[in-house]
Amino acid sequence: MADGRVRPAAEAALLPYLPRMTPKVYAGFMGWIFCIYFLLIATPPATPPERMENYKSLMSFAASDPAFVEVEREMIGLVRARDDAKVLFWSWRSPYKDMVREMQAQIDELAPRYNAAVDDRDRTRTRARQEVGLWSDVGVGEMRALFWRSWDEGKDFAKRMTFWDIMFATSRREETLVSVLVRWLSTFLMNLSVGLCAAVFWFSGRVISLIFAYQPPLYSGLTFGVVAILGAAGTVLLFMAVLYSVAIGGAYFAIKASAENARLQHERAREQAYLRGGGARRAHYD
Repeated sequence: MADGRVRPAAEAALLPYLPRMTPKVYAGFMGWIFCIYFLLIATPPATPPERMENYKSLMSFAASDPAFVEVEREMIGLVRARDDAKVLFWSWRSPYKDMVREMQAQIDELAPRYNAAVDDRDRTRTRARQEVGLWSDVGVGEMRALFWRSWDEGKDFAKRMTFWDIMFATSRREETLVSVLVRWLSTFLMNLSVGLCAAVFWFSGRVISLIFAYQPPLYSGLTFGVVAILGAAGTVLLFMAVLYSVAIGGAYFAIKASAENARLQHERAREQAYLRGGGARRAHYD
């Protein structure tokens, strides 16, 4: 080369695929880091004590409002009685069919009162949330709780799918223990990727519902939602990148060690066969 330096083959092969650190790439990378930081680590501004007291009092009133508690108890009792009447083949059995219809009619009659009470409770909760704001420690805490809830649901999905994949998996005789473990690991990683990607979509819907519950100004809610969703997607992407790197590296060294062990065993077997055959021929020539 003109400068007298020779790049390593691996570096020369990977260089065309690496992103160039242009201002746009740098800004996007820093934005990605900020979204992850906001989602997981950032400390929101402290809520003033008087606003926190108003929030707690309004939320407590919404949870213990006598009118709502009474109509909710009545609705739960009717629904439970209707469900208890739904025995086997209840729609063809006269006493139970009539009981279900009667309970359903009472539920339908109570539904307007119940819905009105729910609306009043939701309005009270919205007033309470507006006391602290979406960007407060309360709002950010609710957002993080929704993220980890979605994350756990994605992981549970991956574990269930991997369990059933392993239960119905077929193996071949020529497969070694290492190849079976690598196949199971790849199956788990694929299911985990699907589960965590689905978790991002679940989290996105829940964050949008949370924003509507706080009813912030348009630009504030839009910024909060974009940052939270991008942070969730970035967190999943970073986690999967690290996990895939560790898994691929571990699988590579395990396969390499297995191949080396098989090669040594093969050479040892050939050496023993050669010694046995050579000793026999030397005895014959003598």
